[in-house]
Amino acid sequence: MQFTIVDAPEIRYEEGQLAGDILLNFYRDLGWDSETQTLDPNKVKTTNSIYYGIRDATEEICPDPVAIGMHMVNRGPSVDDCVEEGKVHLFEGWVINDDERSLES
Repeated sequence: MQFTIVDAPEIRYEEGQLAGDILLNFYRDLGWDSETQTLDPNKVKTTNSIYYGIRDATEEICPDPVAIGMHMVNRGPSVDDCVEEGKVHLFEGWVINDDERSLES
């Protein structure tokens, strides 16, 4: 399966956002347009350090480890030892334009 290698975006949080917005910011900074595209987080792979950086930043706002763990398992990027440090692999289909998705149905 083909993929594109990109630099990992900075993990960021803006005042007033919810804990889950840290992960949404990550995907948006990778290029996901939440207004017009559907995201498949299973097709986004990164390193342990980036994954845990997102998780740790999220836990600072929401200290419930079970909620954060489930959120990351369901919505977080996958970890792959083959991904170079500081990089993210975006596999084909990681985002689908909503107008294309409606054609698939």
